[in-house]
Order: sequence, then C-alpha cells, then structure tokens
Amino acid sequence: MGSPAVFAQIKPRNQVPQQQQQQPQQAPQSQSGRPALKPLFKPKEPRIQDRRPPSEVMLEKKHWNFKRKFFQNLATRYNYYFHARVKLDRVVKTVNRDGQDNYNVLLPFYPTSLQSQGFSKTELDSVIEKTNMAIQLHDPRGKWIDDCFLLMGRAYFYEGDLENANKTFQYINITFAPKKKDEYKTVVGASENDHISIATREKRKGILGRFKHVSARNDAFLWRAKTLLEQKEFDEVQALLNILTTDPNFPHRLDGGLAEVRAYSNYRQGRYPETIEPLKMAIDKSHDRVAKARMSFILGQLYLQQHHPDSAMDQFRDVIARKPDPMMDFQARLQIAKINAKEEGGLARSQEGLRHMLKKERFSRFRDAILYTMGTLAYPADAEAALGYLQKSLKAGGDNMVQRTLTYKAIADIYYDQRQYLDAKKYYDSTAGTMTPDFVDAATVNVRKAVLADVAAKQAIVHREDSLRRIAAIPESDRNIFLAKLAATMRTAAAEKKKKEATQAASSNDNPLLSNNSNGAYAPKEEKGDWYFYNPASKSTGYSEFKRRWGNRSVADNWRRSQTGSMHMANNNDNPVEMTTDAATAAKTDNLPPDSITGERLAQGLPLTPDKLLASQKLDQDARFELGKLYYDKLENYPLAIETYDSLLLKYPNHPRKPEILYSLYVWHGKLNHTAEAGRYKDMVLKEYGNTNYADIIRSGGNRDTDLARKKVVSATYDSAYTAFRNGDAAGALAIKRRADSTYGVNFMQGKFDLLEAMALVKQDTLIGIDSTQASRKAVLAVMNKYPGDDGIQQQTKTLLDALDHRNELVNYLAKLEIRKDENGTPLVDEDVSMRYPWQNPQPVLVDKLKGSKTPAALADSAHISNQIAGVVPTAPIATVAPPPPPKPVTPYKLSADNPHFVVLAFQRVSKELMDEGLNQFTRYNASKHATDKIEVGSFVLSPSETMLIFRIFPNEDKALTYFDEIREEAAVSIIPRIRPADYSFFVISRDNFILLNSTKDLIGYRKFFTDNYVTQ
Repeated sequence: MGSPAVFAQIKPRNQVPQQQQQQPQQAPQSQSGRPALKPLFKPKEPRIQDRRPPSEVMLEKKHWNFKRKFFQNLATRYNYYFHARVKLDRVVKTVNRDGQDNYNVLLPFYPTSLQSQGFSKTELDSVIEKTNMAIQLHDPRGKWIDDCFLLMGRAYFYEGDLENANKTFQYINITFAPKKKDEYKTVVGASENDHISIATREKRKGILGRFKHVSARNDAFLWRAKTLLEQKEFDEVQALLNILTTDPNFPHRLDGGLAEVRAYSNYRQGRYPETIEPLKMAIDKSHDRVAKARMSFILGQLYLQQHHPDSAMDQFRDVIARKPDPMMDFQARLQIAKINAKEEGGLARSQEGLRHMLKKERFSRFRDAILYTMGTLAYPADAEAALGYLQKSLKAGGDNMVQRTLTYKAIADIYYDQRQYLDAKKYYDSTAGTMTPDFVDAATVNVRKAVLADVAAKQAIVHREDSLRRIAAIPESDRNIFLAKLAATMRTAAAEKKKKEATQAASSNDNPLLSNNSNGAYAPKEEKGDWYFYNPASKSTGYSEFKRRWGNRSVADNWRRSQTGSMHMANNNDNPVEMTTDAATAAKTDNLPPDSITGERLAQGLPLTPDKLLASQKLDQDARFELGKLYYDKLENYPLAIETYDSLLLKYPNHPRKPEILYSLYVWHGKLNHTAEAGRYKDMVLKEYGNTNYADIIRSGGNRDTDLARKKVVSATYDSAYTAFRNGDAAGALAIKRRADSTYGVNFMQGKFDLLEAMALVKQDTLIGIDSTQASRKAVLAVMNKYPGDDGIQQQTKTLLDALDHRNELVNYLAKLEIRKDENGTPLVDEDVSMRYPWQNPQPVLVDKLKGSKTPAALADSAHISNQIAGVVPTAPIATVAPPPPPKPVTPYKLSADNPHFVVLAFQRVSKELMDEGLNQFTRYNASKHATDKIEVGSFVLSPSETMLIFRIFPNEDKALTYFDEIREEAAVSIIPRIRPADYSFFVISRDNFILLNSTKDLIGYRKFFTDNYVTQ
C-alpha cells in the first residue's frame, strides 16, 4: 500500500514519451557527405525552475481520475493526517488538571484553558508542520485536505494563537463550501425553505452511510465559534449558533457539539440559568465519558446555585457512576456530604461520613480536603472546632496547592469575621503566597492583605488610647500601686523570655534536627509541636486549672492579654481597667533594659495633663474615623463601617467631622436598604447642618466646595478617570473613582464621579438584556434617584436608560440586516470597507465649487475669494510697474506637525484581489518590522473609483514621514511587487486634513497640497 503512494509523490514531472525514445536518430550530414563530428560534451539545456508547491502543479497538470483519487487520498490520510491526529489527541489528553481545579466554585467548562493550559508547544508545532506538508505535497482535490486544515486550526487554538486559528477555520468554511448542484442547491448564505443555510449537506443514510467520509467544514463552524468565544466576540458567536440551530443541512452527528458550544457560550458570559438546558442536551449527546463526567459535575454545581439540591444530588451521583478520575469522584462525594449537611440533623451525619472517609486507604491522598470540608461545615456554628479541622488540614500535607490555598483562606476568613485582624493578615499573606493568578478570590485576598495592616494599626491606637485614659482616670494612689505591679510583671516576663530563648538555643545546638519545622514547609512559622487542642488530656487539665485560677469567665474577645497586669478599681465609669503592653510602648520603654522599667517610667506615657488628654482623644477620634472609611472603601464591610461610626458618635457626640459622619451613615444605610435609618440621618444633616455641602448634595445633588486647591486636584482626578473610560479602560476608571472616594470623600464633582461609575459598570456588564437582576439598569437608576435636582445628570441617565431599554431591538435589527443588491447583483452597500472612523460622517463642504447654485452670502464669499485669486483691476490708471506675483491658491488644508497623522496608499486601476493581497502583505510587514508600534492597516473607500489603504495612527508628522519614506522604498521591492508602482501612490495626511478630504472628496487637491508643502526624496 505504501509504495504506490510514494510513487505518486516522486513521479518525474517531465517524461519523454516512449514513441519518441524508439524513433531512430539520424546522424547529421555535412556538405561533403561525411557525417558531422559529434561534440565531446553535450551542452546543458537551460532549465526553468518551477517554484510552485507540488499541490498547485498537480491541480494544473494532473487529471483527477479514479486511480489518482485513490492513491492521493490514501497517502494523505495514512502518511500525514493519521499521525497528526494521533499526536494532537495525545497532547490534549496528557494535559492533566488533577489538583489544579477549585471544586468549591464553578469549574472551568473545559479541563484546560488558554490561560493555564500546559500544552507542549513543540508537539503542537509538529502537528502544524505535518498537516502543512500534507496540504503542500498532495492534490488539493483530495477529500482529506480539509481535515488537515481542521487539525491545523485546532493546533493553533490549543497554542493560544487565536488569530491564526480563526483565519484557518474561516478559510475552511469559504474554500470548501459545496459547489455542485447535487450537493447544495443554493449558494452559501441563501434562504432555503425559509431557513438560512450555511452548512454542508452530508449523505450518511443507509448502513454504509455511517462509514462515509464527513465534511470537516461543519466541524470548523463549531471550532470557529469556540475561537470567537475565547476572543469574547459573543454577539458574533450568538448569530452563528442561531443560524446553525435552524440550518436544515447541519448534520445531526454534531447536535451534541452544537449544544456544548451553546452551553459554553452562556457559561462564559455568566448566563447560568440559560446554560442548564443546552448542557443537559450536550451530556445526552456526548460520547466522551470524561467530558460527560465533567459536564455533569458542572450541571450539579449550577443546580446548587439555582437552589435545586435534589437535582444537584442526582447529577453528583451520576458523576460517581461514570467512574471519573479519583479527584472528581472524591469531590462529588464531598458535594453530596455538603448537601446532606444542610438538611435537619444532616450535619452530624455528614461529619460522620467524612470521618469514615478519613479511615479509608483510597482517600488517603485527600485527607487535607476532607478535613477542610469538615472545618467549613462546622463553621460558623463552632468556630473553635472549625479552626481545629483546618489546622489539621494544613498538617496533613499533600501536594495539592489549590487545597492548601483554600485552607489558608478559610482560616483567614474566620479570624477576619472574629475581628482578629493581625492573625487574619498572617493567613491572608500565606494565601497570597500559594494562590495562582486565576484564583477566584484573588482580588479579595490582595485587598485584605494590604488593608488589614492599616486596620490593625488603627485598632491598636484605639485600644491603647482607651486603656491609657482609663488608667489616668484612676485615683493617684491606686494608679501607682497598679503601675508598680505592672512593671514587676513586665520585668518577670522579660526574664522568663530571655531564659527560654537561651534554653532553646542550647537545645538547638545540641540537636539540630529539633530546630526543623515538624509541620511541613507550608505550615505557619508560629506552629511548633502538637497543637494543644488535639490532646484531650491537656485540654481537661488546662480547663480545670483555668477555672481554679480565674473562675467562670464569659466568652469575649481579648478577655486577658498576655503579659498584662489587671485590676478592678473604681473610676468615673465604674468599668474594669485593663492595662496592656501598649502602655509600655506609650511610655517609650521598648529600648530600656527590663531592670529599668518602673512605675514612674510607665506613668510618663499616661495622659495626665489636659493637653495630653486632648491629644489622646484626637488620636482616638482620627483612628475611629479612618477605621470607618477603611471598612467601607477598602473592605466593603458596610455593617462594620456603620457600627464603627455609630460608636464614634456615641463616644464623641461633638466630633469635629460630625456632618461628614452623619452623611456617610445616611449613604451607607441607603446602600443596605435601611430606609428608616437612612431617613433619620438624612433629617439630622438637613436640620442640624443645613448650610453644609452634605445638605446640598442631599437636596439637589450639588456640592459647594470653596477650597480652590482641592477643587483643582479633584478635577484632575476626574479627568484622569474619564480619560481612562474614553480609552476603553473601564476597570481603571472604576479604580480611580474609588480611590477618589477614599481620598477626598464627598466632593463638588461627586455627581459626575457617580455617573462615571454607572457608565463603567454598564460597559463592563456582558449580561445586558438577559440578566434578570438588571445590574446595569439598577446602577443608572441609583444615580438618577440620588441627584434629582441635577439636570445634566438626569439627562445623561435618561439617555443611558433609553439605550438599555432598546438594546434588544438594536441587536435584533443588526442580526436581521441583509445586504441589498440591484438587478445586476451589485451591492448597494459598500462591502469593501473594513475600517471606519468616528468622523466619517457627512460634513458641510468648506470650499464651494464654481458651479452650482449658491446663496447670496455664498456668492459674495466666492466673489471675494475669486478677487483675491485673480486680482481686481482698478479703474484708475496705474503706473507701469511689474505685475505682482499671483497669490497662492486658497486651500482648506493646514499644516499641523503635532496633530496625529496617517500614511495613505491610494490605488489606481487595481483589482480588488490585488488590494486584498496588499492589505495582507502590509499587515505582515508591520507585524514583523513594527510590532511595538501597533500600526493598524485598513481599507477605505473614498469614492466608488478611489480606494486606499490607511496606516494609522502616528503621534506626529515626523513619525509618519519616517514610516512614509520606509514603505515607499520597500513596497515595490518586497511588500507588493505584483502591483506596478504606477498604479499606486503614497502620501501623508493629518487627522484634521483627513476629515476635510473625506468631506470634499478632492483627492487631487490634497495631492497638490502634499506636493507643495512636504519635501520628499
């Protein structure tokens, strides 16, 4: 089988016919009758080298008969396609995400993603090379050529080269479209039986029909849809899927693939309710056991999200029945345990089932995940038990870094909820050190890691100043006794600490192995030895000792700080006084030796004078105020921010920033829909502080700001946010706006900031029109209701709402838009325009033509210009002098070196094929020579007879002229050698002049202006 295929490839191109070889050659005769002498060496005939690939030569010179068809298809399939397909399948299957997926959130739809894939680029390049060889060496009429193109496109897709993948799939759809009448009755895109059809009809009826070769073109439609989804071209994908769904020629063998792509499209856009039905169909139609198990798991997660636990339970049981990989099997069992825990009395059963799983050998590698699940189920009912399980999960080890990240974050969240921010920050730091960039809570972790240090510092100030003022309020005699005992306690603690450090250093030197961390490389540094609560005997002994020494204590935060002397004394508030080590810090005793710490030293840091008391109160006020801002702006913890400001007003009713505090409470309660509380604080602002900016904002949305320096800074900040929004960076605009809220608070441009935030949210919302929550509409309505007295904001918000209300109509109109053609088949709409600019709208003509009707004013202006050009001859006699030189013609074009510029290539009498080829060649040239400059190339139709390529955009005239000189020389040599230089010309034009050119259509006039004003070599 192999030899004929090889013979078909290496057959000589030029063979001498056998009849010519058998003809006798007569020796030439000289004039004397003697035979002429033969030359010693036969001269070599000049040979013209054919550089075309063999596929093009075969298509031109070889007949497509049965024998050739058989051997070409055989060689293409088994010499190239088969090996490329096997290699590609092996590459895809070897990518294993075991241990990389976070099963506690919605799984990625596919086990690999273009961002975190792990494909072997060398192997994928080998697939591309092998399929390319098959295409170049074999007859393009073979039926396996389109399959080779499909493999090439898939390899590009897995490499992440989405542009080439999209072009490859698009080439398949165009090149291999059916052409025979018996295959396809209508042209591509025509209407058949009231349905638009673009697919290729497959004849697979009968018993033998299932063994027939299928068209790869139909598969290319689905792969192109996947590629467009990765490029976030959701509207184009939706239009393609709608056509394929109703296409009568789309084969039923791909119904499962079509449902899978539709489910993936909804899943990528966050349209989870719409994902369920196509996902169920994809599971039923799929023949891939691994893919069915993954899609069933995702379907179970979606049912849980939609609050259908029974359906979710069925899907997770189906996952276990399909016998997936051990990780997914284990995670499905965990999901079932979590569902059971939500039932009445189900928590104990779930915990018992998880303990039973801990004892099984098959789940030994998942001990950390089991313990983590037990901890999450125990919280918040039993925070202490939850922390115990989570600490055991860390000690269990394992190589699953995703699970370790989840455990670190769970511990940090518990400490965060308990307001133990220093401990929370420590575990958030550990989370940030182990999480991957695509971790679902990466943003929250990074924010809390950065903010909690500030929160802890502010809280330390509050606790310290409160303790110092309490101690200062104690009678002097009692205070001196208390400070003396505290100093003694601190000296004793310092001595014990020094002794302990010396003992540990000696033991470490004697046995270096003891200094190693026995908890593993990823355990927190503070953990040494077995945890106290793991030992029941230690817990029992410790509880008895604690009760004997301290009695019955209520559960409360910070009931007794370490290294603290505590005593209950009568003071003005009749509250227990607690002195912490912060007093030592306030007394600046850190640098003193322990023996030098005395009661007198500690007393130096107490606010015993009126000035020190005022300074302490100011520190406390500022710290509490900043805490509220941090909770709201950074951590988005609205209830805690409200609680902080309520306690601040309770403690300091006459706070110097009380109007801002009241307004903040009004806004924050409104965010939480606390209507009564928001109304109460609103009335307080209007009644008590009616002449402030905050009252103005509440009444009309306006704000009076008299600080000119502050106004300039706020205005500059808004300009930067708006510029980022105009440039398409909605996320950057939101970040700048939120920083402004935190830095400047309520300002005179607050309305514009809020409107810009709503516009950015609308731009980021990919669910407009199908989202039941209508997040974009709510954001706009919130701004409209917040500023009822601002006419500008009201007008802008109404315009936004009108656009949102009619978005579906606009989408439907564009989806149904058809290109109309005249009787000759010429399109009435210009199909060749691939790039349009915002300023390409009809503009008023700036220079009137000499012909045509004109108004009197226009005639006067034209006459005035004509007189300036030709010169009016005066009636009085003039002395004989040399005539003045004619003035320069008036032109609307102007020179502007700093204006953005374009370089233009104008064609003359060039076919559309050559224009498209030129566009592609210049695109490749810019990609190789000017990759960093990001030069865009697009075609533009100035008039029906004038088409050009536009290279944009250059920041100034010098950059454009440099590029102009470069491509003018390279064009004829290496870029577009097939187009004659006489058929095109280059020129440089500024953006403003291009607007005028598009209005006047006077290309000849601008060329003259360019020749007169630009020096080119």
